[in-house]
Amino acid sequence: MAPQQIQSLEILMAAIPELEQKISEELVENPTLELLDSGTEELIGNPVEGGSDALSEGNDGDLGGTSETLETLLKLDELWHDRMPASAPARPAATTDDEERRQFFFDSLVAEESLQDNLMDQLRERVDLDEETRRLCEEIIGSIDDSGYLRTHLADIATACHTMDMGHVEKALRIVQEFDPPGIGARDLRECLLLQIERQRHGRKSLAYRVVDKHLDEIGRNKLVAITKAMNISMNTLKEVLSEIRTLHPYPGALVRPDNPGDFVAPEVFVEKGVDGEWTVRTNKDYVPRLRISPYYLKLLKDKGTSAETKQYIRAKVSNSKMLLRALEQRESTIVRITRSLLKFQKGFFEHGIDHMRPLTMNQVAEEIGVHETTVSRAIANKYVMTPHGLFPFKLFFSTGYESSSGELVSNLAVKEKLREFIANEPGKRPLSDQKLAELLKAEGFQVARRTVAKYREEMGLLPSNMRRRY
Repeated sequence: MAPQQIQSLEILMAAIPELEQKISEELVENPTLELLDSGTEELIGNPVEGGSDALSEGNDGDLGGTSETLETLLKLDELWHDRMPASAPARPAATTDDEERRQFFFDSLVAEESLQDNLMDQLRERVDLDEETRRLCEEIIGSIDDSGYLRTHLADIATACHTMDMGHVEKALRIVQEFDPPGIGARDLRECLLLQIERQRHGRKSLAYRVVDKHLDEIGRNKLVAITKAMNISMNTLKEVLSEIRTLHPYPGALVRPDNPGDFVAPEVFVEKGVDGEWTVRTNKDYVPRLRISPYYLKLLKDKGTSAETKQYIRAKVSNSKMLLRALEQRESTIVRITRSLLKFQKGFFEHGIDHMRPLTMNQVAEEIGVHETTVSRAIANKYVMTPHGLFPFKLFFSTGYESSSGELVSNLAVKEKLREFIANEPGKRPLSDQKLAELLKAEGFQVARRTVAKYREEMGLLPSNMRRRY
C-alpha cells in the first residue's frame, strides 16, 4: 500500500483520543502544519483543494519554472486564510507564540498518576525500613496490577531480589498491604476482603471476617442456608453481614484509578432531532484540533531568495500536510455517511429506543453508502455516537435478529432487553428459569430456544435462577 493509503487507514480507524495523539505528533514533526486557535467561526473552502502540481519537483530548484504551480500554492494559501478569524492574522510558524501554543496543546495531554506511583509515594514515607526490606517492597509494588492484586508468586519475588528468606518477603508484603487503599496487594479475593475487614472496628473478631474466611465459596454459590447452619446464626443476621461485605471493594486498585481514566470516550457524532422534527447528524468539533497549512512556508516557496534545498524540504512537508488534511476530511465524511445510513435503517431506535432496534449488517450499510464492508468495519471501530437515548458504540447498531410472530424483523438486542426486563421484575424468592423465560419471550412473539436464552443471559452477565434467589 502507498504511504498515503496507510495513513488514511490509520486516521480512519483512530478513535478521538488516538486521533489527537496522531495530530500532536505530526505538529511536532511538520512545521508547515499549524494548529488554529479554537473559535466558533464558520469554516469555508476546502483545505486540501489544489492540484498535485503544487508539490512537483522543479528543474531549477525553485518552483519548477511555472507560474501555474505557484498560483496553485497561493490559492491553497488563500483558502486557508478564509478559515482564520479576521481579528487573528497569520503569524510565521516559528515564532515564540506559536511554539508556546503548540507546547500548551502537548502539555494538555496529561498522564494520570498510576497505582504503582501512588504506592511508591507511600513507601517513601516509611523511613523506618532497611534497604533490603525497601527493595522487596518495591519489587512487590511493581508486581501489583491495576486492579490492586499481587500477580507474582512470593518465591519469584525472592528470586528477583536474590534472597532465600521467605519470611522477610512475607514481612515486606505485609508492609505493602498496610498501604492505602485497603485490600491492596492481596493475592486473591478472599485475602482482599479480609484485609479490608481487618481495618474496620472489630477486625478479625467480627462475624463478617469469619464468614468471608470460612464461607466465601458458599456466598458465591448463594448457599446461604448452609452458611446459617454451619455458623449457627439466623438468616437475618447473615443478611446484615452480607450487606456489610457488599460495601467492600473487590478491586481496590480502582479506588486510585477509577473506571480506568486512560480509556477516554468521546462521541464522534451527535444524532439530534430538531424542532421541525427532522433528524440531523452533527460531527464533534470539540476534540479534534483545527489545522491549516502555514502561509509562512508557502510564501517561502514564492520567495526567489529561498534556496533550492529549502524549497524541496518545504514541498515534502506541505505534501505530508495535505495528505493528513485529506485523510481527516475523508474520515469525517465516511463517519457522517455511515451515521446517516444508520439513521435510515435504525430510525425506530432513534425514535423510540432499543426495543425497536432492527437486525442490520455492515454489508447493508456499505452498499448503501458505496464503500467496501471492511471500510465500514474500520470506520466504526472503538467509536461512539451520541443519541437521544444516550451514548452508544457504533457496533451496537449491527446485530442479527429474529422474525416475530407478526412477521417483523427484530434485533437480538431487543430480545436481550426484554429478557433483562423479565429478570428485573421476577419474584426474588422464585426466580425465573431459562425455560420459563423462553416461554415468556414466546408469548411476546419471540421464538427463542431455552439454550439461546441461557446464552444471552450469560452474555449480559446475569446469573442463573438458583444464583438469583433471594432469601
